[in-house]
Amino acid sequence: MPHSSTSLEQKIYRHYWDDGLLDLFAALGVALIGASWMHGYAAAGAIVPAVLVPLWQPARERLVEPRLGFVEFSDTRERQNRKRLKLVLYLGIIALIAALELYFQRELLAANPGLRLVAGLPAMLLAVLAAATALLIASARFLVYSGVLLAVGSVGAWLGWSPGAIMAAGGAIMFIAASAVFAKFLRANPVEPGVRE
Repeated sequence: MPHSSTSLEQKIYRHYWDDGLLDLFAALGVALIGASWMHGYAAAGAIVPAVLVPLWQPARERLVEPRLGFVEFSDTRERQNRKRLKLVLYLGIIALIAALELYFQRELLAANPGLRLVAGLPAMLLAVLAAATALLIASARFLVYSGVLLAVGSVGAWLGWSPGAIMAAGGAIMFIAASAVFAKFLRANPVEPGVRE
């Protein structure tokens, strides 16, 4: 019996992220960081995650829970979730620090044509973070986003784009895909009459 309840919880957890809201926030974050870098405001890009992360839960409560209800996982699962969230945040901080270092070295790197592909590294670091997120939340969509960031990072660098332009383009592609996922979720799960959105 405990095995079946554990299996049910695992199944619910896998579907917990299917609404696409996390996808939207991730895509928006990548696009905003890229846009801020394009305009020379790297520091502003660094605070984007700090602004978006606290907004995700209220947005979920407002847009997702009226349609699907509130899910309360077991204490064991909640502890695992907290550990996984910390791991993703740490990976994100490491990726952001590495990307900022590349940003500050952009002129030196641009002067060496042989290092042109380095411009794609910030997006590629975010691709690693997206792949880690895919494993942590059991969502194949984030593997697709990882592939998008890798592809845009490689192609954009080869074309001579700046790191900011590469991330903005990758974030825009992700945002289009995430919007489609979220729109599909909203259509498939209308708010029941009497439930306040």
